[in-house]
Amino acid sequence: MRALRGFSFVEVLVSIFIMSMMLLLFQAIQRSSALVVSTRNQDAALTIARNEIEKVRAGGYEAVPESGPFSDALLSELPSGSAALTTSEYNEKTKQVTASVSWQERNMETQSSVSLSTLITQVGGLQ
Repeated sequence: MRALRGFSFVEVLVSIFIMSMMLLLFQAIQRSSALVVSTRNQDAALTIARNEIEKVRAGGYEAVPESGPFSDALLSELPSGSAALTTSEYNEKTKQVTASVSWQERNMETQSSVSLSTLITQVGGLQ
């Protein structure tokens, strides 16, 4: 009997299949980890904006701050994070306040942002 050397065609196909599955699994893990980081950043930005809106609401109409940047301890968790408050007149007895938080996503060239708005009136409800 003669000794055969090398791999059979079936062995090569099985090896290619296994390597392909490992590559697909690796890509899925990479994409899901990027999604987890993006979701964590968006959650932190929403928390920052919600906290600022609640502070403004708690102060009432007379204490509504002017437009401009604001700070929050969670901003340090966002890559290149910044936050700004925009105050405008909605009508003569109501002000509109918008809290915006923006950051730079890692490994992406785009700027992401989240904004929350509220109306604050001089008296108990909208008229």
